[in-house]
Amino acid sequence: MKQWLLCSSVWLLSFPLYAAEKQEGARTLSESPLSAMSLLQTVMGLVLVLGCIVLVAWLLKRTTSFHTAANGKMKVIAGLPLGTRERAVLVQIGDEQLLLGVTPQQVSLLHKLDKPLPADSGERPDFAGKLRQIMQQRGER
Repeated sequence: MKQWLLCSSVWLLSFPLYAAEKQEGARTLSESPLSAMSLLQTVMGLVLVLGCIVLVAWLLKRTTSFHTAANGKMKVIAGLPLGTRERAVLVQIGDEQLLLGVTPQQVSLLHKLDKPLPADSGERPDFAGKLRQIMQQRGER
């Protein structure tokens, strides 16, 4: 009895799939799967997905909120490239500042600062003022 019930339920559940397969087969015969519109639609969808992936990766790299650790008690103050893959990085941990040498193989402590460097106020150089100054210098020549 259980086998009969199992077989009939599997047959009943597979019937909609069989009917959908029949309809899909009839539909694909009438239109070519390699039409220009379907190819364009596929390429545009791929470009959209790849663009979204690149955008999210760029946003994650640019935001510093993902780089903070220990509830903001540890942060990178400054970094200076020394070679193609080597950097000197100034890290603040609480009230201490450490100068680290970073390579692809290791991170090493270069110096522990006795007196922390003053924190940057976050102000950026006045780009418009600098550009105006350069333009005026070129105009005088």
